[in-house]
Amino acid sequence: MDVHDGFIDLIHSYCDRWCEACAFTSWCRVFAEEAKYSASRDPNLKAVTDAPLLPQDLPPAPPRWFVEMIEESVSEAASAVARQPPRSGSERQDDPLLQRSFDYCVGVHSWLADQRVNRSCASHRDPLAVISWYASLIPAKVGRAFSSLAWAEPGDLPGRRDSDGSAKVALLGIERSHAAWLEVADAGARVQSFIADLVWMGEALERQFPAARSFVRPAFDEPEAVARLSAESR
Repeated sequence: MDVHDGFIDLIHSYCDRWCEACAFTSWCRVFAEEAKYSASRDPNLKAVTDAPLLPQDLPPAPPRWFVEMIEESVSEAASAVARQPPRSGSERQDDPLLQRSFDYCVGVHSWLADQRVNRSCASHRDPLAVISWYASLIPAKVGRAFSSLAWAEPGDLPGRRDSDGSAKVALLGIERSHAAWLEVADAGARVQSFIADLVWMGEALERQFPAARSFVRPAFDEPEAVARLSAESR
């Protein structure tokens, strides 16, 4: 786990985006930027967000040669990406796993609408809120896992690929959704079909990304490193 400027590197890349239920928001750069943007939209906080930095907080200007080197590297990388197709055929929008995850998402939100459930509920202890949140997250992370796998370098080690990290987040979402469905009072055929979808998707993900479980997500899967960071920040 790497920390720069008080933020844990890449922690936002492998989370479930449910900030209200996250214990690491104070170390997340994306959360800080989103909070800053929200504050800039608040008239009562505009004077604070628009205030210039103190002289001692201003970062030094990079040398011109460094700026030119970065600009050249970005231009070359963009050209290379435009010329090259994905390294594998794994980026498929018609994959049965991806399609079923989309169908599950649409079906769940339709069911929630029929039940007149408030999908904006933020309580991570409410099973229906959990079901609603992860219904959208699962296809997003499955899609990212396939896309990332298509562009993976041949030498990338299993369990350390970005695709494995995305697949792991999807698996966790599937497991939490499954547990939440078991708490729902309505155990009718429609609910049972959603549970069957989750079981099928979980098994398919495990086959497609067998190393996903071993992926170590920054902070979330590093309790000892988090404990050290917490002790140092006191």
